[in-house]
Amino acid sequence: MTELQGSYAANQEDVAAKVIDGELIIIRLSDGTYYSMDNVGARVWELLDAQQELPAIVRTIAAWYGVPVEQVAGDVGRLVQEMLAEGLIAPVPPSLARDPAPAPAGLVPYDAPRLNIYRDMGNLLALDPPTPGIDDLLFRDAQPT
Repeated sequence: MTELQGSYAANQEDVAAKVIDGELIIIRLSDGTYYSMDNVGARVWELLDAQQELPAIVRTIAAWYGVPVEQVAGDVGRLVQEMLAEGLIAPVPPSLARDPAPAPAGLVPYDAPRLNIYRDMGNLLALDPPTPGIDDLLFRDAQPT
């Protein structure tokens, strides 16, 4: 787990994201790329959003799902690297860490988090590009998780 260090958070300048009914939906505003993750991936995002350090995220996920820390470290490490490569998250100072989200009720069995990428939305969003405050518009009818 030595490679997993630091804290990360959503790239606020280019990302609109929301967890709805256990599924994370992300839109990269600069090009309209749409992403989704469910189950463990959504939980990792919530912990990243709380700006928890990666080792703490790994321990939390392992405890919530009853999975070995080593397995979670590999899975979360791959996910974080992919999100960094896509520009969805960026490093933040650890001093900004907030309390993590509480353990979710009714966890489903552990499945390695996977970032699903849909690049076909860009042309549609080019016709009507998102504007500041898009999160309020996109998710105004969504129920909080």
